[in-house]
Amino acid sequence: MTAGVRYVRDRIAAVILTAVLGWMLADPDGLGRVLHLVFPDERVVLYERQTLTQMFVDHVTVAAAASGVALVIGGVLGAVLLTPLGRRFEDLVVTIADFGQTFPSVAVIALVVPAMGYGWEPVVLALVIYSILPIMLNIVAGVTSVPYDVVDAARGMGLSARQRFWHVQLPLAMPVIMGGIKNMLIINVSAATLGALVGAGGLGVPIMAGIGSFNNALVVEGALPAALLALIIDQVL
Repeated sequence: MTAGVRYVRDRIAAVILTAVLGWMLADPDGLGRVLHLVFPDERVVLYERQTLTQMFVDHVTVAAAASGVALVIGGVLGAVLLTPLGRRFEDLVVTIADFGQTFPSVAVIALVVPAMGYGWEPVVLALVIYSILPIMLNIVAGVTSVPYDVVDAARGMGLSARQRFWHVQLPLAMPVIMGGIKNMLIINVSAATLGALVGAGGLGVPIMAGIGSFNNALVVEGALPAALLALIIDQVL
């Protein structure tokens, strides 16, 4: 499959997924009818305390906040690791980041709740800890994977180290870096459902309500929009 065909296919898939997600948010009555057809034994098929749109907005807000903070921190750490001084501490920084990812996100949230309280803050902190590593490592991997001959040619043209980084190495490294950003966004969209455990809202609310009441319709109401959003990100980036 050529790159052009793959690009068109991904964009068509993204449009279809976006249309389905938009319909779910805009037509709760229609969604309720579909869920009734799929789960005829369930008396309640939609979470009644909040609309799906409200929960979706809460979910995106938490995921976006965590992704933005992680992008800044991971970008700074990645840039530092590319400097001669930073390379001395690369193993240490990567080990610390790896250690942060070994903790389950639920455990991180549980540990910080006593200090930060309930709400979106502990969820954002847990997601940031999980998201820094892919950003940092992909920046380093992308820049260091640029062929030496290309960098040497830029040096021969008289470009300074800063100019080589901004005009040669970084543009060539962007596909690898964007891969890290895509992975981070997908992880955060999925993991943000844990916010329901500590009162942060989001699409995890109907999922937890469905699990507690053995109602699969509520689980699908929360899980399907989160899955669609993750798939849209995967197709677009």
